[in-house]
Amino acid sequence: MSLTLVSYNISPFVLRVTAALNYLQIPFEQKDIDIINKPEWFVKANPLEKVPTLLVGDKVIQESLVILEYINSLTPNSLLPNDPLEKAINRGRAEFSNDVVGIFLGLTAASTEEAYNNGLAELKWYFDKLENWLNQTKFIYSDELTLADFAYIPIFAILQALSPHLKVNLLEGYPKVQQYGTTLLALPRVAASKPEGYEQILLERIKTRKPYFLSV
Repeated sequence: MSLTLVSYNISPFVLRVTAALNYLQIPFEQKDIDIINKPEWFVKANPLEKVPTLLVGDKVIQESLVILEYINSLTPNSLLPNDPLEKAINRGRAEFSNDVVGIFLGLTAASTEEAYNNGLAELKWYFDKLENWLNQTKFIYSDELTLADFAYIPIFAILQALSPHLKVNLLEGYPKVQQYGTTLLALPRVAASKPEGYEQILLERIKTRKPYFLSV
């Protein structure tokens, strides 16, 4: 059955899905839409109007982590543990990434020094947790790559794009997190999952928000 991924070119949640599809070498068609002026066919297919949306025949799947689980079901080599308890723990690790992505998005929109510093403090709390996990295993759940790891790829893609414009090294003091990000971005076919000119497109979009970090 054919897969069509409806996407927005710089969405971190879309990048999770394209990275997994490409890594697992699952064929799909990708359709980028204008997230502000969504086409009528998309609104009709997905009343929640969220991306990514995966169209599987006449069925619609929403939410990136849910889509990841469906993608995983299409491959004979599952990236999820078989044990129900371990599978739930893996899902929890994936869910944790949503908070980190949210903080990054908040930092790129913070218009004052106070809001920016609050975001940095919050990010440190999450990086402390990640560093602790990664002191125990190579990847976020175990020493082997699992589905949860794909949820973290956008964090490091965004960080890679923004690092030249930040006055602080967000990964200073977090060697395991830094190595983890390097490992994820070096996975086969992951780099090709980012749209051409991703870093520049992302930066230009962020500039329109007039964030604090670009003014110092």
